[in-house]
Amino acid sequence: MDSLVPPETCNSMAELRVQIDAIDVELITLLVTRSRYIDRAVDLKRIEGLPARIADRVEEVLDKVSATAIELELDPDLVHSLWTELIEWSIARETKELGA
Repeated sequence: MDSLVPPETCNSMAELRVQIDAIDVELITLLVTRSRYIDRAVDLKRIEGLPARIADRVEEVLDKVSATAIELELDPDLVHSLWTELIEWSIARETKELGA
């Protein structure tokens, strides 16, 4: 994201869209990286005898991302919703690998 320019320097929608598209690529790249950690979690949960869903951890992650959103002045409801979807996708992926 080093090549991004500040939004206020974009003088047209075309320029702005280029920046948004670059951010989208970065977000997807980070999601790919996160999914690799989820894959590793499957291995470790299997070794440690842990289930895919650990309710306390889900709550902890949602609390952390909501707090971070507030700190960075982003709508915490948006972040909570996005991470809930991400977490549920991750748990489903783990469940498929670990079995119910």
